[in-house]
Amino acid sequence: MAFSLLKGRFAPELGRPDGDSVRFIPDDPAPLFHLRRRGSAPKINAENGSVQLRYEGIDCLEKAAIQPHSGDATASNLGLVAPLEGDGRGYICTNQLDPHGRPVCFVFSGQTSHADGESVRLAAEDIANSINAIQLDRGLAYPLFYDTLYAELRLALAARCVSARQAGLGLWPADATTTGFDWNDNLAMLPPIFPKLWRRIDTYRRDETFFDPGNPAANLQAYIASLGEERVFLFSESKFTGFDDLVTVSGATIRLLADPADLVIISEAASAAS
Repeated sequence: MAFSLLKGRFAPELGRPDGDSVRFIPDDPAPLFHLRRRGSAPKINAENGSVQLRYEGIDCLEKAAIQPHSGDATASNLGLVAPLEGDGRGYICTNQLDPHGRPVCFVFSGQTSHADGESVRLAAEDIANSINAIQLDRGLAYPLFYDTLYAELRLALAARCVSARQAGLGLWPADATTTGFDWNDNLAMLPPIFPKLWRRIDTYRRDETFFDPGNPAANLQAYIASLGEERVFLFSESKFTGFDDLVTVSGATIRLLADPADLVIISEAASAAS
């Protein structure tokens, strides 16, 4: 499971960091140009040399989602990448760029004995102290798995998610993804839900073709189906399906029929926004 290791400095003062993303200034950006691409080349800022990271395997609530949960995830991430007593140094392990040119990576604060630019192999134990895993451990992130993530690492992250949920940590006591939640025109008032579903609701309500203000939730499933990009694999049932088939609407109540930890997004058909 080979990844390129890049050392550098996290730069939360640049851009708008959240619970699963931050800008990073690599000491040597050259390895980024050798990564597998799913779209754009690396988007390195010409003025400061920073690149936006996309954390592998996790998805935190959007900035506009319910507080304090969204803010808690951001605060946790910032405390990990730039602790008060530290210098913001750290490293990432990445083997691909997303469609926007962002390195998809496991993120680590502190030092490593590996050389900058070295090719490393990651096993489940190697990602235990990654910020990705810690955000799941704290109950501040949902799992978001693509088929490009190695099964051993996916299973390790999924187990952390399940443990945090069973312990009632972070957002999990309030999570309504699979239990159901009622439509609210103010998305900031929705309970914590799988961010992928939250984003689909956000774009749906701004789509004049599908959204009906008189019956706001009615066409959500049809809208998601219309995107034509939402193929997923359910591991517990060993079957492929559409994300729209997992979204059910009854009156004003919406819920997801599958545990996010059981879903794998098919990258070839998935959208850049995930």
